[in-house]
Amino acid sequence: MFSNSGSNDKQSIVKKQRRKNKKSRFHKNAQGFGKKGIYGRGTKIDEEQFFYFFNILDTMKGGFENVEEKVTMANNVLAQTEDQEVRLASNQVVSRVLESLLGFVEPDRLESYFQAFADNFRPICSDSFASHVLQKLIEIAFLRSADGQGVNVSEQPANKKPKLSNEQFSDEPYNRNNLFPEDHKRSCSCFVLKASKFLLNNLEDFAWDSCANHIIRTCILSLAGIYRPKEVFSKTKAGGASDHKIYSGVPTEWRETCIEFAQRLKMWPQFLDFPYDEHCSALIGTICIALKVADKRMLLRFGKQLLMDAFLRFETQEDNNESEDTELLNEVFDEKEHEVEIKDIGKMPKVFQHQSSVVLLETLLTVAGPKLRSQIYSILFAGRISILAQNPLTNFSVQKLLNHIAEKENFESIFQELKEDIENLLKIGHTGVVKALTSACLRLQIKQAQMINALQIALHVPSGASVSKEKTKFFFPCLVKLKPYEIVKDDRSLFVHLHGSMIIQDLLQFNKPIFIVNCIIETPVEQLVAIFSTPNGSYIADAFFHSKFIGEKSREKLVRILEGSYVDLAVSKSGSRVLEICFAKAQDNQKIVIVKELAEKANMVKGSQFGQVVYSKLRVDTYRISVNQWKNGLHQNESKAQQLFKDLINK
Repeated sequence: MFSNSGSNDKQSIVKKQRRKNKKSRFHKNAQGFGKKGIYGRGTKIDEEQFFYFFNILDTMKGGFENVEEKVTMANNVLAQTEDQEVRLASNQVVSRVLESLLGFVEPDRLESYFQAFADNFRPICSDSFASHVLQKLIEIAFLRSADGQGVNVSEQPANKKPKLSNEQFSDEPYNRNNLFPEDHKRSCSCFVLKASKFLLNNLEDFAWDSCANHIIRTCILSLAGIYRPKEVFSKTKAGGASDHKIYSGVPTEWRETCIEFAQRLKMWPQFLDFPYDEHCSALIGTICIALKVADKRMLLRFGKQLLMDAFLRFETQEDNNESEDTELLNEVFDEKEHEVEIKDIGKMPKVFQHQSSVVLLETLLTVAGPKLRSQIYSILFAGRISILAQNPLTNFSVQKLLNHIAEKENFESIFQELKEDIENLLKIGHTGVVKALTSACLRLQIKQAQMINALQIALHVPSGASVSKEKTKFFFPCLVKLKPYEIVKDDRSLFVHLHGSMIIQDLLQFNKPIFIVNCIIETPVEQLVAIFSTPNGSYIADAFFHSKFIGEKSREKLVRILEGSYVDLAVSKSGSRVLEICFAKAQDNQKIVIVKELAEKANMVKGSQFGQVVYSKLRVDTYRISVNQWKNGLHQNESKAQQLFKDLINK
């Protein structure tokens, strides 16, 4: 039957833990080596300098009370580097300190770094530590010189608010909100352009250099007006094509220089091999992201050449029939365990056989316009979707295609290829493809009934006269766990699959969600409460109550079904959120029932920190004193809300 996706989850947890521990290991290692007389990698510095910067690093890890404290430290620390900026920046420990503080220094201090680094661009670009400082300098110079307000471009859900220290004391708000002299802003603008033109004129020397390549990418993004921060102490990697901020007020010369990077690279004879090199592939991907902002026509020409000349190639005998990436995948993903047939991938275009080129293809799918995306689908994906979706290396490309495809005819062809493979996709753990397919049905408003039917068949709960109604009711629990009927009927675990929850949320927003609505309503209340009390499951209730295609009667029915279980919901983090949604959507008589239930078990509700919040928000204390007073307050709050809405409309 279906394999649990736990192995994939464990791998991602291990990777996150490694990134998390890397920072603490650096701190401990630096301290240990310092005691042995080894004062950081890179340029040698004396003991006094090492421990000065090490103590600064230690202080910064503890955080700052306010931004003024960080500004004062930045100016004091950078004063110690006067006349030795480049030498100190080439030391591992000092480089970390400078990266963190450069964004908070006075204009004169920053300009002294501009001058020192501009005189030594060539050695700095290839230096393992000073190159990071240069990259940060370009980012800060861009932030201080760019005009206009930044526009966020992100597809990531904002479920968690950033901590104050991560937002208030980061580079962007400080450098955007402070007014700097016009002369300093011009110096910043000139530095970005000077660094960019140096790298443009020496592109052949630096394109394959692992350190300089990152600086080139930062320059290209800055020239296009795109800000994607490089956080020194961040525990996550920088975002992709859909995670950045765009500033429109950049000089024309910047955009022209950005476009020139693309024009030069596309004329190189090595352009065909760029997607298959890790660093060059990332560089081409960055250019694609920048061209979407700087020149969409150039993006179409650049993307088409990339597609026809580089992507549409097949492995030769010299390249080996099986790439190193595929060999690695065969080790990581046991074919017998996951029942994945990846032997046919060798007959695919070369772009699908290397991880670097697959990532570049995903970036291009994200930024491409309708015409280019349609060409990519027709040339690379058409007729191959089934194999690509079941391959561990390429299934994310299929997801990107589904997330961005706009042509209904192309989607119908994709759906026909994938609908018979949904069961196998769930079995091998490629649940993201099924989620993307469902989301595309919702977004394009087609194939919705067929999608529900395909899911039923895949989970072994099909509708029909020959199938018992009791078995059909298991459609919702099967979706929650993304496991077939044979497993779910005996499964008493509280596991809620992330993609299962997201698929249900999409189904609830379909034009005719009556089948999934009935399945939810007919689910035993104990099981519903258990599902709604989990983080993933709580969003199912959110979608149920906010879907415009679910009638008022169905919502009222779910509120009634949950009666007697609201205390259980109130005492959990996710359940309390569901309770608040139910209360907001309930009729007045149902609201009274909810609050009465909480009042009868007030001690139990107040015994939980989440229950205390609900207890206060729903004014349960007032209800216990006087029901009429509670009702009057309820109507007053509704009147205030209605008046506020009218005021907003009339503005």
